[in-house]
Amino acid sequence: MALIRGFALAILALALGAENAQSQGNPAQGTPVVYVRGQVILQAAPGAAEAARTFERELADMRTQLQEQAAAVDSMLQDYQRQEVLLSPQAKDQKQQEIVNLRNQLQQRQGEMDTQAQKRQQVLLGPILEQVGAVIEALRSENNYSIVLDASKEGLVAADTTLDITDTVLSRLGVEPPPPEPAGGATP
Repeated sequence: MALIRGFALAILALALGAENAQSQGNPAQGTPVVYVRGQVILQAAPGAAEAARTFERELADMRTQLQEQAAAVDSMLQDYQRQEVLLSPQAKDQKQQEIVNLRNQLQQRQGEMDTQAQKRQQVLLGPILEQVGAVIEALRSENNYSIVLDASKEGLVAADTTLDITDTVLSRLGVEPPPPEPAGGATP
C-alpha cells in the first residue's frame, strides 16, 4: 500500500512539475516535438519591419520601371494600329518586329527584376532568419526537443498550444510577444 501511495505521489509530482513548466510558457524539457508560429516570429523579429519596408520600397521602384516600359510597348502598338492601313507591307513587318522586340525586352527585364527581387529579399532577410534560426536551435538543444515544426507552413493542421514555443523565441529575441488570439481563433 505504501508503495502504491509513493508511486501515486511521484506521478502527481511529475504531473505538477510538467504543469508548472507549461504554465511558464514552455513545454516540459525533453518534449519530443514542439512548434513555433514562424510568421509571427518573422513579423516581430528585430529588423524585420525595416527590412520589409525597404523591400517594398525597392519593389515599388521596380514595378514603376516595368509599368513605364509596358506603357511604351502599348503606345507603340496603338501607333502601329492607327497607321497600319497606311503602311507598306515592308513597313508593317518592320513595325511588328519592333513591337515584338520591345515585348521580348520587357519580358526579359521582368524576369531579371524577379530574380533581382528574390536576391534582394534574401539579402535583407538572411541575417534575420539566421538570428531566429540560432535562437530556435539553442532552445531546441537546451530543452532536448527532438523536432521544432513551423505552424505557419502547410501541413500542421492542429496542435496542443502548450507545445508552442513562439513566445519564448520572441522573448529571446528581445521582442514582446503579441497578445493572445481570442478564443475560437485560428489554430496554429
